[in-house]
Amino acid sequence: MTVKSSSSLPMMRTGYTKILLEVFSQHNINVHQILEDSGLPPDLFDTDKDFLPVEPVRRMVYLLSSQVGVNNFSQLMRLAFRQRVIPQILGMFEQCETVRDALSISYEVFSYDTPGSQVNLVQEGTSHWFCRGATYEDTPGFIWGELFAILYIEELLQALTQTDWKLKKVRIQHTIPDVVEAALGKSVQLFVGHNNTEVFIDDETLNTKVNIRESDRQLKSPLVEWHTSFSDSVFTALLPYVKEHSLTVEQAAKLLKMTPRTFQRRLKDERTSFRKVKESLMLSASCELMEEGHSLTHIASQLGYNNISHYSRAFKRITGLTPKSYRKSILGLT
Repeated sequence: MTVKSSSSLPMMRTGYTKILLEVFSQHNINVHQILEDSGLPPDLFDTDKDFLPVEPVRRMVYLLSSQVGVNNFSQLMRLAFRQRVIPQILGMFEQCETVRDALSISYEVFSYDTPGSQVNLVQEGTSHWFCRGATYEDTPGFIWGELFAILYIEELLQALTQTDWKLKKVRIQHTIPDVVEAALGKSVQLFVGHNNTEVFIDDETLNTKVNIRESDRQLKSPLVEWHTSFSDSVFTALLPYVKEHSLTVEQAAKLLKMTPRTFQRRLKDERTSFRKVKESLMLSASCELMEEGHSLTHIASQLGYNNISHYSRAFKRITGLTPKSYRKSILGLT
């Protein structure tokens, strides 16, 4: 099985990177810190460059995913693809009669959209797979690149067919499936250790007529206004305290020299809540303590949980993974 490739340096459209940051900024993410830690330009939102190197963008995706958890990450990625990214490329498929035709020219489309990309529709016996090729890296961030591609493909198929098209079979290069399993659910058959990231496309879907309406090509209004938000400041101010005990909204408001009512109102103005802020704080503090080498029992106690079972349930509710799986699959720690 072969996947067409490009000899050019892998790049991604700057506009798409901005869109991702806009979406994630709604979930208490300090965008300025993400830009700095990923190696992206600090003036990204003012730059006139059309493309960015893929490597810092991959790092950005990894950093975002490690802060919001698997469930939120996949939902926010889908939102970004559906509302802002895919409408920009649908016009390139207008002359295609069927989904098969559209996927057959996808290499040309994505070569324009993300130079250096390696995608193609390939046939294996009587089955067809839409493949994305990338040099395998044994790093925690690699699996997020695979999940990024899988979610993109599913949203693209939904847009081309105007249906609620769902994944059935997926192959990944990574050998640890926890992250992808958590994001896609148990209804998807998942196979690990393959040469490419591959999505199975059935014949009925391939023969479906492409139906692109004018409204499908129109970008939705900006998701959020990018700025240094109040919730960003709250997150930064409260992070040191959440490592010492479980904060209540009253304690948090007192630390910020506000009344609980004012504190909650300002969070509501930014379409968030103290519960969401606290979940982000717990996840961020957990990752820091894991990277410092602390045991899960110690971390649970440090964050104010009565026992490790309560901590594990809360952690899995936020991330989709147990702390043990998260530490191994995402942070690359044993």
